[in-house]
Amino acid sequence: MYGESEMTLGNLLTNKDRRFILVGGKGGVGKTSISASIAVKFASEGQKTLIISTDPAHSTSDSFNQDIGGGKIVKLEGIDNLYGLEISPDESGEDFKKLAGIEDEAQVDNIMSSLSSMGFEDVGELLETAPPGMDEAVALAKVIQIIQTDEYSDFERIVFDTAPTGHTLRLLSLPDFLDSFIGKLMKVRIKMNNATAAFKSLLGMSSQKDNSLEVMEALKKSMGIVRELFRDQIKTEFMIATIPTIMAINESERLRDQLKLEQIQVRHILINQIMPDNVDCKFCTVRSAGQKENLLYIDKVFHELNRIQIEFFDKEIRGIPALLDLGNRLFGN
Repeated sequence: MYGESEMTLGNLLTNKDRRFILVGGKGGVGKTSISASIAVKFASEGQKTLIISTDPAHSTSDSFNQDIGGGKIVKLEGIDNLYGLEISPDESGEDFKKLAGIEDEAQVDNIMSSLSSMGFEDVGELLETAPPGMDEAVALAKVIQIIQTDEYSDFERIVFDTAPTGHTLRLLSLPDFLDSFIGKLMKVRIKMNNATAAFKSLLGMSSQKDNSLEVMEALKKSMGIVRELFRDQIKTEFMIATIPTIMAINESERLRDQLKLEQIQVRHILINQIMPDNVDCKFCTVRSAGQKENLLYIDKVFHELNRIQIEFFDKEIRGIPALLDLGNRLFGN
């Protein structure tokens, strides 16, 4: 049985070596509220903190009841030492088009048609859609650029509100995927460059240098840095957030197993939305009984992890005071 200090994140609060905090898990389990509350708690302790959302369905701004969108770091109001950043998935999609050399859609359609008639059918298939997880990859590549600059080197804590499980797992496999993808892109770009150069020559236009492959290589390097960051057992803390339902537990188990394969250490699982006993509420009693069975199952499946239970809140967790309340519970204050 865990002691009280082990059932909280208290040790993490004083261990400043853990600069990067990542909260992952199934969609709808409260990752954003948990991430935001952890960031608020760090900031309340005087630690300069940056919270970053790389989830395509951003709700971090909603959680703080403040707009931190726009792709730039924003100072959060109502608390010292706290800053936020949301990376827009729309911007990431546009970034990928730039990486692939896609500028004008109509022009690309014409080129694709011409290349197809020349027997280059693979061009359209490759450039029509981004590789799985590319939006998250571009977002994190931006983050890596940010945190490596001198301007932001003084952030003591950087908390990530990550995308749902599937996005996170695809992200971890991206460096290997990009190896083969860049090879295919190189062949396609050579074909496109030859074709477009011929078209431009006929029109008397000069060709511009194509550096998309260099950019893709830089992206691949950034993804390698991200993966190694995830694996760093001194600087990084990766937590799994879940709720006491069988579907969420099973997905959390798959995430833990995949993280283990990727050599990413997990120490904590945060179990959200625990319904307290309430004899005056029949629904609450039934739900609580079902959750107790699932909590026993969680104890069995995740016996090696510090299992932190978060009681169900009877109000929406929005704004600095509510987030600090949740943070105090997580950290045992």
